[in-house]
Amino acid sequence: MKPPSHLIEFLHDLHPHEVPCSYGGLKLFEAGKLEEGQLGYSVGPKGESLCGAEEGAWRTSWIVIAHDTGLGDPIFIDTAKAELPVFTAIYGEGEWDPKPAAISLDAFAQCWHEFARIAQGRGNPVEEESNPLPEAARSAYLDHIREISGSQFAAEFWVDLLAYGEDGDG
Repeated sequence: MKPPSHLIEFLHDLHPHEVPCSYGGLKLFEAGKLEEGQLGYSVGPKGESLCGAEEGAWRTSWIVIAHDTGLGDPIFIDTAKAELPVFTAIYGEGEWDPKPAAISLDAFAQCWHEFARIAQGRGNPVEEESNPLPEAARSAYLDHIREISGSQFAAEFWVDLLAYGEDGDG
């Protein structure tokens, strides 16, 4: 795996590296842990490739950069596209069905900062209960996420991050 040159700088510069929010959150890989972060996705435990061309297989152009701390789902870029779009997919389903998280790596950084802002004071279930997110703030946050990624992008990933624990699932 040869990451794009600016990806290492991106991982080094994006802060905070972890954003807890209620029952979930996001954790970005440190630049030095990027290769290790590919285990179980593009690379098996013995160094074998887990990539394939068939439907539902992990692609050689995908690089995991972070993960969802609530469910463990990977967050990855697609290096086959110049803008480096960011995706997530449900871990443990037997096949990969990518869902968009941001239209580019730069847009993802902006969305990350917005998520960190809205998660402040809501880093665990107790904080969330004593400081619930008002509906107006939630709507404004999601409108901003959509603005960052353009109207073509549905903010489902970012909506789901805010929804952890709301239905009792955690």
